[in-house]
Amino acid sequence: MIFDAGTLPVPGRMRADLCVIGSGPGGATAAAIAAEAGLKVVVLEAGALVTPAMMSQREEDMLPRLLWHAGARTTRDRAVRIVQGHGVGGSSLHNINLCKRTPAILRRGWAKRQPLERLDDATWDALYAEVEALIAVSPVAPERWNRHNRLLQAGCEALGWRGGGLSHNRTGCLGSGFCEVGCAYDAKNNALKVFVPRIIAAGGQVLANCQAVRVLHVSGRVRGVDAVALDPVTRQPRGTVHVEASRICVAASATGTPALLMRSRVPDPSGTVGRGLRCHPAVLVAGDFGEPVRAWEGIPQTYECTEWLDFEGEGGRTWIVPAFGHPVTVASMLPGDGAEHRRWMTRFAHLGALTAMLHDHTAGTVEPKGDLDVAIDYWPDAADRAELMRGLSRCAKLLFAAGAERVLVPGAPARVLGRGDDVEALAGLPLDKGALDLSAVHPMGTVAMSDDPRRGAVGSDGKHHHVEGLWVADGSLLPGSIGVPPQVTIYALGLHVGRAIAG
Repeated sequence: MIFDAGTLPVPGRMRADLCVIGSGPGGATAAAIAAEAGLKVVVLEAGALVTPAMMSQREEDMLPRLLWHAGARTTRDRAVRIVQGHGVGGSSLHNINLCKRTPAILRRGWAKRQPLERLDDATWDALYAEVEALIAVSPVAPERWNRHNRLLQAGCEALGWRGGGLSHNRTGCLGSGFCEVGCAYDAKNNALKVFVPRIIAAGGQVLANCQAVRVLHVSGRVRGVDAVALDPVTRQPRGTVHVEASRICVAASATGTPALLMRSRVPDPSGTVGRGLRCHPAVLVAGDFGEPVRAWEGIPQTYECTEWLDFEGEGGRTWIVPAFGHPVTVASMLPGDGAEHRRWMTRFAHLGALTAMLHDHTAGTVEPKGDLDVAIDYWPDAADRAELMRGLSRCAKLLFAAGAERVLVPGAPARVLGRGDDVEALAGLPLDKGALDLSAVHPMGTVAMSDDPRRGAVGSDGKHHHVEGLWVADGSLLPGSIGVPPQVTIYALGLHVGRAIAG
């Protein structure tokens, strides 16, 4: 059953064999595997149960329902926006369904730097194949690429740059274009649709609006979880919930998981918990086209430019895909006030946008902020800033090559370039805090796995080295940036860790 802790009597107490904290791709998958192995499973989810029937396709409704801080979570200095989801199903509710495996060369590099004996190439490949079958990953047919994506394709072809179609996990998609505010048509093969029903069918329970505060442990063994029930409207604590469990799996995201472990004073002799944050920071460039683009219609991201994403050499570390927002989001990024801003908004149907997402080397930090929030510190180092600015220039070049009449770089100040202006000069501009809108949607790496307890708090099976009965199953485990969307990798880790728990 799925219960709303925000409406249940408090204080509450429960008992389980396994308590899973977080119901996104990692947590829901691990919980399903454990429940089907016969364990009594309780899943705690800080967000609400938001079904497709409840998804109104309106930003003012859905952003607060689906995103931490209604999409306004930032680093401590507000320099980078960190977009993360909550709800039964986690970030898989609002993501755009992009599915890519972590490149094998990166996985092999991790294995060389530190032992990961339970995740060799063969194991990774088998996990990926299984996940891709479970969530029905397939290439998006070219005839379904909208004009927005075809403009990126045209730009790549005009410049002779490498690009190609993307694979998604969607079935029965109508091409409504509202993926980022949840799919009202239930076409996403996400954690809520694929794995939560398996948890319930196997006798597991899910508590929505229930946020874990501390993992309880005594003498090197877990004892349970202290949580709070959140009011479904105000999201303020209304009472306590205690779950007694001999096994706990933390899958609260690469920000929530380290903060919870640190708040709980879980031993970490390696000193790695909360360190090593990578997040694929990205810059955005918009193009104004003569003919309407209507970028909000159809499947949002079906084509990619990989010309400047080189995992083996020095060819670049930026991945370029289309990016577009709904009216309020776009309005917040357009320049000017009054009449000037209105003139830009009248071009809404003619705007297309590209984002350059960085395969980052910078390592940020996460720590707890009170009982229910996190504090994130992250600013790209000099090499990463330079690569981001090169990515900015490349996006502008692609937009002009695709036929844009002018290009807008949002920021303070905003920059507008016309055809014939020096696009290359963008690459040489300094990237100062507040000068550009930097956002990140893929936090990872803050509880990096290693079979050597001196180099990581958890092993390559997700099991904690120092507290018996404690596991981690989310993007925290990744030992570095993966340079591609992480959802398939996190599902794979959920399968892997779930089996370790059940075993």
